Amino acid sequence: MKIGLPVFFLLLLTVAEVADAQILVGPVAGANYSWISFGEKDEKAEYKIKGKYGYHFGAHCAFRVRKRFFLHSSLIYSTKGREMEGKNEFLKYDMTYRYIELPIVYTAYFKGHAGTKEFKYSLGIGPNISYWLGGKGTLESTDTHEFHNSTAIVPVSVVFNKDPESAQQHEVVVQDPTRLQLGLNFTAGFLFEPVPDREIVLTFRYELGHSYLSRESYGAFDPTLTAFQEPLKVRNQGFRVSLAYLIDLKVENRKKGKSTNDPRKRRY
Repeated sequence: MKIGLPVFFLLLLTVAEVADAQILVGPVAGANYSWISFGEKDEKAEYKIKGKYGYHFGAHCAFRVRKRFFLHSSLIYSTKGREMEGKNEFLKYDMTYRYIELPIVYTAYFKGHAGTKEFKYSLGIGPNISYWLGGKGTLESTDTHEFHNSTAIVPVSVVFNKDPESAQQHEVVVQDPTRLQLGLNFTAGFLFEPVPDREIVLTFRYELGHSYLSRESYGAFDPTLTAFQEPLKVRNQGFRVSLAYLIDLKVENRKKGKSTNDPRKRRY
């Protein structure tokens, strides 16, 4: 919380100032690559971690705060995850988590030139608020090869707030999850204006997770299936590439014609 909340509240204070400003909305979608970082040093020595590719899509909104400053926010569905391998014993664990996310980024735009052509680029920072919906994956270990009858690769799904001792064969029980999670975004991007009052925004983002998936519990499996427990004192991290197509909602400014009220003439 020490990382995300101060920035979050600072950005919320600016919303009241943008009620009469330029507002752009539209769809956003893209790809991401995520991984986890352990909170316990001992677990870093036990497992080899690989990143996982995912995707995201949803709605995007941008508010002008000052001449060159915008507040960008999205409401998106996204996937993140991990691939783990045991260093000291045979284990392969592949898990994809599902989230609803609300990134809020305070962005500054700058003009650049490539020869005679002008373009705009941006830098931004802000909090990422995520709600953990669940997840699905597969587990393969020495135990599954020995005790599981049908296949050694067992499909599993995340189940929240359940007694770990009652875990069923295809469940990963998380007794005390941190479903509302915070992180911090660092962004860079480019803005293109193919036609008046339309914008295409390409954004590159690094997300630094702050909240653990769980501070207290491990992901528990059916004990007759495996003795492995999923480490959950971990944070999500990752890179994301997003493409948004935005439409200027301030149509009353366009109706006034090409005057000083034309939003294109007032832009950064």
